[in-house]
Amino acid sequence: MSTQNETSNTHESKQQPDQMTPETVTTDTVQPLPSTAEMEIATGLKRLYGQMLAEPIPDKFAGLLEQLAKLDREPEQPK
Repeated sequence: MSTQNETSNTHESKQQPDQMTPETVTTDTVQPLPSTAEMEIATGLKRLYGQMLAEPIPDKFAGLLEQLAKLDREPEQPK
């Protein structure tokens, strides 16, 4: 009897629609978001980006940027 259940479970899983992948998504399958949802997403992204810009740059990263800037200011040495 467990063989029948296993067979029916396998059969059922084959009947489920394929997952959406970039290859299977078309403009026919993608529904546009309501304008209120788009506005909420845009507002949230702007808030998040603003918070990120307000955060200080970590000291280690700032040091690396200084080293790169110093290399850019130095004249190139002939090889």
